Amino acid sequence: MRILCFIDSLGSGGAQRQLVTLAVGLKKRGHQIRLLVYHQDDHFFLSLLQAADISCQVIPPCSYVQRAFVVRRILRQGWQDVVLAFLEAPSFYAELARIPKQRWRLIVGERLADPGMKKASGSFLRQFHRFADAIVCNSHTNKLMLEALFPLFRSKLCTVYNMVDLKLFCPSVDNANTVDCHRAREFRIVVVASYQEKKNMMNVAKALLILQNKHIQPPIVVDWFGAMPAGPKAFNEIERFVVENDLGESFRLHAATHNIAHEFSCADVVGLFSFYEGLPNVVCEGMASGKPILLSKVCDASNLVQDGRNGFLCDPTSPEDIGEKIQRLTTLTDFDRSQMGLESRKLAEQLFSEDAVIERYKRILKLAVDNQLLPVDCSWPAQVPESAVVTVNQWLKDT
Repeated sequence: MRILCFIDSLGSGGAQRQLVTLAVGLKKRGHQIRLLVYHQDDHFFLSLLQAADISCQVIPPCSYVQRAFVVRRILRQGWQDVVLAFLEAPSFYAELARIPKQRWRLIVGERLADPGMKKASGSFLRQFHRFADAIVCNSHTNKLMLEALFPLFRSKLCTVYNMVDLKLFCPSVDNANTVDCHRAREFRIVVVASYQEKKNMMNVAKALLILQNKHIQPPIVVDWFGAMPAGPKAFNEIERFVVENDLGESFRLHAATHNIAHEFSCADVVGLFSFYEGLPNVVCEGMASGKPILLSKVCDASNLVQDGRNGFLCDPTSPEDIGEKIQRLTTLTDFDRSQMGLESRKLAEQLFSEDAVIERYKRILKLAVDNQLLPVDCSWPAQVPESAVVTVNQWLKDT
């Protein structure tokens, strides 16, 4: 198949990582791949495409309206058998380009279980999913939300979890980095998330403040790596809170890093405390790295963390609960935490392997090209987690 992958940029986000990884995997399996993006300011993943000999076309800066026409012109040239578009805006542009319907097929990817999708703008844009052949969500939560809002799309919807490079993200052989951390006498939690309010920096900082007053040894440190969003308000607030409460030694704020596998390798725990997520790449990668996971009990979390087995789930709205779960992890022996890490790795190998995910996407792409409907067994994994059902029921009740 000739597959054109379309996304906003090659920046350091989770959706970008997934689409680039998927493109490289499909290219390895003999398919012809091209990428199309429209932001030029960040080429975080360009080197991965170049190494795989995948070309990437960048649309020059222009207005939203002009961009829609440029995308339409490019796609209607018809090189591709199928377009695979990730994220809301690229999906919308690709769907507009299919009006009236074209011979090439379109798969759109929903990457975030966003509570705001019920608002006017999110609902309006998703109405255009009627022009897509399939809608692939990366979480059961997202799929359940879309089914509730757009029951007519049910036959187009499926879930496919993210894939992880299980060779890049793997348990450290000699644990040298972890030993260095222990020599520094720190209990190190690594968080990888952009500096947005929804990522919940403030409640994590408040939890650290509670723990700091308990004088726990070794001292607990959160190393947070993240990209700066367009609006720096949330970052400025957390930076001010850290300074005012003398948390600089325990809550360290870093820029996004290319070498996150190294950071995971010298972590005691990988954490993510968001108020909502799709399927967070960093948690999947932390699991593959053989680390205990501390994760908000929202969306698909209970498919990723089996409480007490490979980590703990916490209430993201409660600094007290976040702090209590962190403290529980510090009281475990090194052996118990290493066993948790082994369980994380086992789950990662089951859920996120390249073969499982790419074969599922290949199947979906081929069905679209052959103009066939998705079968009922198309989702991976098949199990809908209890946390997803609870999240969606609460979302429907609140809205």
